[in-house]
Amino acid sequence: MAYPKIIFSLVASLYCAAAWGQPASDAAAKRAAMASAILPGAGQFVNHQAWKAPIAWGILAGSGYFLYTNQSTLNRLNTAIDIRFDTDPTTTDEFVGRFTDNQLFTLKNETRRSRDYAILGVGAAYLFQVLDAYSSGFLVHFDVSPTLVGSVSPCPQPLAPLGAKIQLSWP
Repeated sequence: MAYPKIIFSLVASLYCAAAWGQPASDAAAKRAAMASAILPGAGQFVNHQAWKAPIAWGILAGSGYFLYTNQSTLNRLNTAIDIRFDTDPTTTDEFVGRFTDNQLFTLKNETRRSRDYAILGVGAAYLFQVLDAYSSGFLVHFDVSPTLVGSVSPCPQPLAPLGAKIQLSWP
C-alpha cells in the first residue's frame, strides 16, 4: 500500500514545482485540478462554481454504487462456486436449483466484466471532474463584460457554394 503514498507525493511535488512562477491563470487551473484530485468536487469550489460539485459527487456516487453492487454479486457467485465444488456433500450454495454449473460460470464472467466496466466508469468520472476543474480554472478570469461584441455575416468563398463568418471582438 505504499504506492498511493508515493504517487501522491510525486504528484504533489510536481504540482508545487510547476505552479510557482506560472501566470495567474495557469496557477489557478493547476490549483483547481489538484484540489479536485485530492477531494472530488473541491476544484469546482475553488473555481467558484459550487453548483457543479453535487453533479460530480452524484456521478461518482452512482458509478461507485454500480461498482459496489457488481463486486458484491461477484463475491456471492465466487462463494457459490467454491461451495458447489468443495468435497463436503452437506454444504449447498444459494443458487442450487436455480442455475446449472455452466450458467453459474457464465454469470460469474458476465458479472466480472460488468464490474470491470464499473471500475473504468469510476475512473472516468473521477478524471472528468478533475478535467472540468482544470479547464474551468482557465476560464475563471475570462472577461465576460457587456463590451464583448459578436456578429454573423455572409462570407462568399470563390470555390464554396455558401459560407458564413463568425467574428468576436472586444476592446
